[in-house]
Amino acid sequence: MKILIHRKTGKKFLVKENKDLNTHLGIIKWEDVKNAKNGDVIKSHLNEEFIILENSFIDEIKFIERKTQTVHEKDFGLLVSLTGISSGWRVVEGGTGSGFLTILLANIVKPNGKVYSYEIREDFYKISKKNIEKLGLNEYVELKLKNINNGIDEKDVDLIVLDIPDPWNTLEHAYNSLKPGGFLVIFLPNITSVLKLLEKNNSFKLIGIYESIVRKWKYDKDVLRPINKQLVHTEFLILMRKF
Repeated sequence: MKILIHRKTGKKFLVKENKDLNTHLGIIKWEDVKNAKNGDVIKSHLNEEFIILENSFIDEIKFIERKTQTVHEKDFGLLVSLTGISSGWRVVEGGTGSGFLTILLANIVKPNGKVYSYEIREDFYKISKKNIEKLGLNEYVELKLKNINNGIDEKDVDLIVLDIPDPWNTLEHAYNSLKPGGFLVIFLPNITSVLKLLEKNNSFKLIGIYESIVRKWKYDKDVLRPINKQLVHTEFLILMRKF
């Protein structure tokens, strides 16, 4: 697979082997893509110019199959900065979904760490398995078709991340699974859920409740202004620690 970027708009397209790419900007022939080198410019039949790039992780992840709501990049960045997650960490994830967060976690903990991800729906399990294999990270992920609220197999893990509707039912299992000083990160969509979680917590030290707000700006013809329609609130990140 290779990535094409439209020179005028910056829009990205993923090109699959042996297939012409049909876009509203014209048709790009597979033969042209195959014979091009990284950085070359090729044209569609409408004479639109595209730069060809070797596919990278950050490009490929944009094109995975998504059947569920996923954690946003800005919230994942907050997770990384607050926990210090790095290569070699052992991480348990509750709620695999399409595997977007799983993939981000695995890409950080490799090559010496591992992500153990729990998912209760078989259709999501199959989608995430396909996505993880597509990005070549299956060696660093162990997928489990299992309800995390029924127990966590792994012990002495560094980090547990929960993106499920009822994380308060996982608190005891999470506490028993984490090593001393280990982190628990929980993503929740609204204040009501956050309050319920805090009421149910009797074991973890609450470190903080965070909301990541990112404002994107647009530069056009010497004018710099914020984009009018933006997704501001996505979710709350609740950070706890086992002391």
